[in-house]
Amino acid sequence: METTLAEPVYESLQHRVMQSPFAEVLGLEPVEAKTGQVMLRMPFSESLLQSLGRVHGGALFSLADHASGWAAYSTLDQHERCATLEMKINYIAALHNEDCIAEARVIHRGRTSIVVEAEIKTPAGRLVAKTLATFIVLKSAE
Repeated sequence: METTLAEPVYESLQHRVMQSPFAEVLGLEPVEAKTGQVMLRMPFSESLLQSLGRVHGGALFSLADHASGWAAYSTLDQHERCATLEMKINYIAALHNEDCIAEARVIHRGRTSIVVEAEIKTPAGRLVAKTLATFIVLKSAE
């Protein structure tokens, strides 16, 4: 796995991946991380299919939300946290039996909010979905 984050930040991101039971259910795997940008892989699993044999849109949305949240998190100071305020998704193509990769990028980092866009693609580069999310920046009392 390639990483350009400072080790403590990368270790924190890796720790969050390993500590998220839902990310574990989805099988999420970090691919690449740098400040403001995270790539996560979701391996294909039949447990992610809906009744028509396509990967469920909720699984794709969750992949994008995790990648976006971790990209936002990578920009925070030590005494900051963030939470998703809103997120929208455009489904572009169906996914049947392929892995997918979400690449999330911070496009705005303000004092109180972070805006992140993400694309979900197949390993061959076929665009499956695109998202836009806004996160609130929370100051901790520490």
